[in-house]
Amino acid sequence: MKINIHAFWLDRRRLPAIVSMIAFAFCVPMQILGYAAQLTDLTVVLALVFLPALSAVLMILVAVFFGRNNAWLSVFAVFIGVLGFIFKLIMDPRGESLLHHTSAIVLYIGIVGLWALTVFYIIRTKWVLVILFLIPLLKHLLLDDLPVLIGRQAPVPASMWMKELSMLSFMLALSLFALSLEKQQNAGGTCHDCKL
Repeated sequence: MKINIHAFWLDRRRLPAIVSMIAFAFCVPMQILGYAAQLTDLTVVLALVFLPALSAVLMILVAVFFGRNNAWLSVFAVFIGVLGFIFKLIMDPRGESLLHHTSAIVLYIGIVGLWALTVFYIIRTKWVLVILFLIPLLKHLLLDDLPVLIGRQAPVPASMWMKELSMLSFMLALSLFALSLEKQQNAGGTCHDCKL
């Protein structure tokens, strides 16, 4: 098992991913609409504002400045974003079961692990990541959101939509980032013959 941190670079298709991550960054502050009474709690601020915003900024910086030779730096951005979702899950007032919370946290940690295994070239294909994010994205769109939009389910408040848009834009951005991963042209991991 050989690690090559320069095996992947982010090709020109990273622009839609950057736009999606910017959309995620705009949705982040809007989530606080549903938590206005809890904003004095540091955990809420961390989960809803600081960690997601930091994740978005880091991912955009990696894509713009480091994506040609250091796509592996995106692991830090993904980890911080997932940490925000874990905090949000822990403070969720819906009272889901311990099994649900535990399995969701394990899934989130698995996402970071798969991302790292891919960008460190232990998993030698990007398609595991693409599928990993596209399946839940489509599930949310088709099974959770579409019935509400076409009136088959009761409407939800704006704060819930902002939380949903935040998650959708994050999953879309990570899907697009994964899709823009391309293998370097030579074994040395340099990108001299790669075009932006």
